[in-house]
Formats: sequence, structure tokens, C-alpha cells
Amino acid sequence: MAEYPIIFDPNAMRALLAGRKTQARLIATSPLHQCRAGDRLWVKETGTGGRQAQSGPGEVFAAPRDAEFMVFMDGWRQYRDGRGHQGVVPTSPLLEWLPAIHMPRWAARVQLVVEAVRIETLQDITCAEAMAEGELNAALGLCWRWARPNRGVWLNPRHGFASGWNLKHGTKGERWEDNPQVVVLDFRMER
Repeated sequence: MAEYPIIFDPNAMRALLAGRKTQARLIATSPLHQCRAGDRLWVKETGTGGRQAQSGPGEVFAAPRDAEFMVFMDGWRQYRDGRGHQGVVPTSPLLEWLPAIHMPRWAARVQLVVEAVRIETLQDITCAEAMAEGELNAALGLCWRWARPNRGVWLNPRHGFASGWNLKHGTKGERWEDNPQVVVLDFRMER
């Protein structure tokens, strides 16, 4: 069994924590193409370091090396000892969010167990698989109320996935229309 980090953006984390995300697609040259069933992925996400204020109640922001806990964009606090709890989302203008790539291992609040791995072309994704990537079906009954075009509202989850993919993969050869080879990871979440 091997262990690898994987980065999820805030939207992917929301879908994962809500139980809607059970798949991830990555460019086939990603180091995660080596994953096998049974391997574990620890999820890296955007956050900021924090610790209890020394003078009085409250929290102060800290560099991860000095932090007692990490605060994530949904307000969750993850402590070095593995404890965690929901809190308020920090709104200080002095706050600097740490990019997910720099999140320390001890701060991972979610671990994924890989159940299956396969290689395919990006456009092979089905509507059901796009939903397993965390995409939602639009509420068809409400669409008539919105002005056209319905930006960001997709009647087909596959189209929503394609749009999101292109936001993250703008390099020629990696875009949706380029139909690159991807590694598909099916997983289950562990906390």
C-alpha cells in the first residue's frame, strides 16, 4: 500500500464532504497514475495556520510550522493531534490563504482509499461519472426563471465537468477539446 497527496479545490472539497465526489480525473502523466487499488490519498486543500491567542480568548493566524491547527475555507479547524471541529470562516482582511500545495501532512482532514484505477480519454466520461466527479444536475424546473444564457448552470453534468476542466487545464494538449489521456481514480472517503 502506497500513500500519495492529492490536491482538491474548494468546490471539489464541498462535493467530497457532501458525499457526491467519488472519482477524480487527472492528466495521465500525473504521478498519481502509479496508484493501485488499496493505496491511500491524503487530500491537500487551501487553508491557513492558526493558534490560540496567548492573551485572552480567540485565535491568531500563524505560519503552518508554528500553527496548532489549520483553518480551511469552510471554517473547519484541523488540529495537529487529529482532532477537528467546525468553526466560523475567517474574514480578516489580513488573512493569507495558503495554497493547497503547501498544506502540511498533519493537517489532512480527509483520506481517500483508492478502489479502482483506469486510463481513458477525457471525453469518455459519462453523465453518471461527471456526477461522481461532484457535478450536479440543474434543477430543470427552476431554469426557466433565470435570464439566458444560464452561466454556470448545466442541464448535462458532462458539460459542467468540461467547463470546469478547462478552467483548470488551459494548456494546449490538456484541454477538454484536446481529449487527453487521463487517469481515473475511484475512491471512498475516510476521515
